[in-house]
Amino acid sequence: MANAIELIKSDHRKVEQLHQRYQSTNGQTQQKQSIVQEICHELTIHAKLEEDIFYPAVERKLGKDGADLVKEALKEHNEMKRAINKLQASMFAGPECDRVFQEMMKGVQHHVKEEENEMLPEAQQQLGTESDRLGTQMQQRKQELQHTQSGSGSPEREARLNE
Repeated sequence: MANAIELIKSDHRKVEQLHQRYQSTNGQTQQKQSIVQEICHELTIHAKLEEDIFYPAVERKLGKDGADLVKEALKEHNEMKRAINKLQASMFAGPECDRVFQEMMKGVQHHVKEEENEMLPEAQQQLGTESDRLGTQMQQRKQELQHTQSGSGSPEREARLNE
């Protein structure tokens, strides 16, 4: 089983791959809509895992530095959640959708870069073997969230995940 940092990076790569697929999908609105829904679903679960399990451990182990890193990460998560809510309100379609989605992905890419260059290396060093335990906990929670929700990316599903 992956440790917490490997799991986070794996989620980042998955969203990057989906975004590349979106960008290479020319004019196929339904396919783009489906990819946007999948990305929103993945990001919602990912953020929940970080906020509920990983970030509290980072704050505990990294002290003030950890608290500062988490504060910035949560701000970025909130911006992403606002964009996801806008996308859901538009049913992932319409003229605003692409602009909101591309703007959100720019923020996500910034967040990933910051997280992988600043938070994760420090966390790897400070968490030690706790990273394995956190990874197990995150993997189990991720499976619960994926299996207990019905309809990939549906607004109802995303609303329940954001509770």
